[in-house]
Amino acid sequence: MDDAVVRTVGALLVDDQGRVLLGLRAPCKKAWPNHWDAIGGRVEAGETLEQAMIREVQEEIGVVPVAFARLAEVANPRPDLYGRSVATLFAVTAWRGGEPRNTSDEHVRLEWFGEEQLNALNDLAGYDYARFAKLARELKRSA
Repeated sequence: MDDAVVRTVGALLVDDQGRVLLGLRAPCKKAWPNHWDAIGGRVEAGETLEQAMIREVQEEIGVVPVAFARLAEVANPRPDLYGRSVATLFAVTAWRGGEPRNTSDEHVRLEWFGEEQLNALNDLAGYDYARFAKLARELKRSA
């Protein structure tokens, strides 16, 4: 059994209305299928966390982050189901390339969520996205 810890990144894009973009993971995904999750994925060999986040966002939703900050580093809360991993989460407060759009098979849908909508979701990936989204919104307001 491989006990290596996988490094991942996740991006919480925040729009001008304070909404956060999440993607509904495809049912075929090994980790967190059919759950709303941040945009992101694995860090490749030789990449910094920032480079990985920018690449993943560009691959998955077709935009390039230009203003962002690290929010947190969190362990996968369900290593029994999805393996051991640590995710570095970023708030993305500005990007270029227009409106984010689903450009990969990672997600079946993208949606912007306000605070109340996010708190009402029952099918979130296991990270505390409500808390991290609040931090991301605060960063957007202070930018």
